[in-house]
Amino acid sequence: MYNIRYINDIKFEYKRDVKNGLKSYNKSQTGYREKDYRDFYVFEESILVGACHTKQASDWCEINGIYYKDIDVLKALINDLRKFYRGNVVGIQINTLLEQRAIDFQKIGFSIHGELGDMPNGNTNFFLVDKDLDYLEISGDYQMNSSSEPIQSYDTVLKGEIKKYRKSLDFSTEKIGLQFIALDKDKFAGGIYGHFQFEYLFINVLFVKKKYRGKRIASELMHMIESKAIKQGITNIYLTTFEFQALGFYKKRGYEVVMTIEDFPKGFAEYTLYRNMEQGKQ
Repeated sequence: MYNIRYINDIKFEYKRDVKNGLKSYNKSQTGYREKDYRDFYVFEESILVGACHTKQASDWCEINGIYYKDIDVLKALINDLRKFYRGNVVGIQINTLLEQRAIDFQKIGFSIHGELGDMPNGNTNFFLVDKDLDYLEISGDYQMNSSSEPIQSYDTVLKGEIKKYRKSLDFSTEKIGLQFIALDKDKFAGGIYGHFQFEYLFINVLFVKKKYRGKRIASELMHMIESKAIKQGITNIYLTTFEFQALGFYKKRGYEVVMTIEDFPKGFAEYTLYRNMEQGKQ
């Protein structure tokens, strides 16, 4: 007989249990491997004019932070990414809240694969992908460098440019994490982790240990994090799930698929789902 209780883990004491639990499950389904990180730099006459930070995971390259002086520098930067990752990934992806940046990436061969509106209110988050990895003709004479570890002097410039970008926005980019845990007496049974940002709740991880599944623990954890969002005045929620995870479960809760990426990882699809908690209220 189980004695399940739920806590608001405000100190994130069980974050490792939640993260490692899902990682272990994913590995059992797909042969999940550790994420690889890399930094790319573009120089013009020894001056850094472009840089980005990437993460390789689930057979894709994700651009997590980027700076480029102009479109030609962006082409040089993406050429280097494509050269490095070609044959190792299915494609490259990036999401941005800047419409001009979305336009720039479309000019170099990326396509808009999905959008989330009002992120935050009045803005759109564009999700862009590139699967062709074609070489781009450039007119400038640039020098390239990349490293598996950030090079401090260059990383300082990249972080400085990202900070400028954030300051230029008329809304906050702050992330606020939250986590709820299910305990069987004092033993970890499952948990959910998410964060507030851009007037949205993003649910990062939901995991329940195998022996506790089928006991509505996942439903209760979802209810707790959704209720917290509503109390904070947040009604837009999104999450991602692989096809071997919990697509049906989320659909039953009213989430709708707004974007699908095939071969993420190879042989499987990743789904992005969205729900507006205001819709459907009685």
